[in-house]
Amino acid sequence: MLRLPEGMERIWFLRARGLSEAEIARSLGVSRQAVNKALRDARVKLFEAFFRLAETFSWKVVRINAEKGFAVFEGNCNGPVKVYALYIPGKGVRAFINGDFPDYILEHAVEVGLVERKDLEELVKVIEG
Repeated sequence: MLRLPEGMERIWFLRARGLSEAEIARSLGVSRQAVNKALRDARVKLFEAFFRLAETFSWKVVRINAEKGFAVFEGNCNGPVKVYALYIPGKGVRAFINGDFPDYILEHAVEVGLVERKDLEELVKVIEG
């Protein structure tokens, strides 16, 4: 599983953008409990996806933040590398070596509040913690 089910993804994305569970429930016309369950399930699925990615490529997990949808790994690809994985709604998990992010990743990072503007260095700093 590298992609959340559509309804769960919508709820996860709204939460990642900073909406409260109550605001999400109101906007989607569902109960707060349904939103809470979808968010719990989304976090579990994202953790599992990131861990499977690390296991598949024998990467060391450095950091995972399922609420904001990113992970940092250390690996080896003709030498030591940092691998950054992000969950992108509509696309699923995408991984990038040594912070070589395309523009759509920077746009996503701004949209979910990881960074205030499209700044590669700031994004790497935030993701690495």
